[in-house]
Amino acid sequence: MNRIKFAAIALLIAALLLASLPAMAETALLPEVTEEMTDAAYWAKKARHSDEVLAEDADIEAMNAACLAREECCMTDLLQTYAPYDGSAYRGELVKQAMGALSEYMASGYYRADGEQVRYSDVAEVLANIDDAEVTDKEEARYGICVTLADVRAVPTDLLITDMAGDNDFDTLQNSYVRVNEPVVIRAQTADGSWYYCDTWCVCGWIKAENIALCKDRVEWLGAWQIPREELLVVTGGKFYLDAANVNSASSQRMLTMGTTLKLVQEKDYDPALTNRAAYHNTAVWLPVRDEAGNYATTIALIPQHCDYSLGYLPLTTENVLNVAFTMLGDAYGWGGMLAVPDCSQYIRNIYKCFGLELPRNTTWQSAMPALKADLSELDEDAKADTLDALPVGTILFFRGHEMLYLGEAYGLHYVISSTGSIMQPGGTTVQRIRGVIINTLEETIRGNGNSWLGDLNVAAVPWLPEAAEEEETGLSNAA
Repeated sequence: MNRIKFAAIALLIAALLLASLPAMAETALLPEVTEEMTDAAYWAKKARHSDEVLAEDADIEAMNAACLAREECCMTDLLQTYAPYDGSAYRGELVKQAMGALSEYMASGYYRADGEQVRYSDVAEVLANIDDAEVTDKEEARYGICVTLADVRAVPTDLLITDMAGDNDFDTLQNSYVRVNEPVVIRAQTADGSWYYCDTWCVCGWIKAENIALCKDRVEWLGAWQIPREELLVVTGGKFYLDAANVNSASSQRMLTMGTTLKLVQEKDYDPALTNRAAYHNTAVWLPVRDEAGNYATTIALIPQHCDYSLGYLPLTTENVLNVAFTMLGDAYGWGGMLAVPDCSQYIRNIYKCFGLELPRNTTWQSAMPALKADLSELDEDAKADTLDALPVGTILFFRGHEMLYLGEAYGLHYVISSTGSIMQPGGTTVQRIRGVIINTLEETIRGNGNSWLGDLNVAAVPWLPEAAEEEETGLSNAA
């Protein structure tokens, strides 16, 4: 209680000081958030040794391998050998899986985009499309590369199913999205050929075939995305669009999102005739495209100098983590990555991809990763606050159904940034749809269940440190 009273007094003093400054354009902020807190540099200055490298490349690769090996992380090793398999049996499991999900939504009275309840007639055609009679008992996996940001669906359909009539920004069938130039392994396709069932590193599901370029063999597939670090470009901002073009229409207005990795074009290979432009103040990359037959090809694209990208993965420092996270402040929240924007776990996953870390997909799987963790579930709020004081900025904090990036302490309160679905309206009694990337406090932000975010915290994980790390290595106090 004393901690909160002190925080209220400190924030009041800060507000009075800020009131004497010249007026700025108004931005809506939560009550405990000041304008200065919306700058990544504010938190970097407060952090200890924010420019020190937290993990080297070898450490990051070891963590990736450990996550991949842990069953609870539910990741798929795409480099495994895909032996021929019984296509009919595999297809039967996909039909069963889809029917189970759709039956649940029908029984629960979920809604279509037009506000009408979902009926069996809506899904019968979808189920029939999955059950392709032409599969054999010796199907071969195929290899593909994603050519545009692509939704991963639980069922191969554009049908939107929502739990609230009219809430068409929420779709229960949305699993995730796959970035440009990410690899997939194709295990099945619909009878009409319009959807592929794919394995990705972190989730499996249905992707529209038009978003995938087929590789002629495994060698071509590996060459598309296994890029030497010295030839690698990483998108480190939320998103940007390549410029429109008529001459090179394959690259025109392509959206690139945080964590996307592309291969640099060497100066000797740059052809200005292809882009109809000189490359001054741009970086040239090889962009994956589909040829007329749907096969993998590449074209040259230019990324303007002002865009957020790095040549090679960024060094994993506190300052860099904050800078990357804040490029999305105010952007929309998308359930399962729908509407081309991340949800809470994908937001965190995208941030750490900029440093080479390949995290599991959702909150449950990420909280199980083999990283140094603090169990907060049995602590009271004061003990949780003390533990947070010992944790580094960039720690991932979890409670059931949500995760967030820890920013640090200010004025006696603990702050986080996350892609958030909803909170209790500040000072009110109704749930408010946030659906955006926000900064908020753990102490003063209330969930729909009436509990504070601090009170519901159950796990803290430092994603760049292995679970066996010693206290002497981390600099953490005994509280963690």
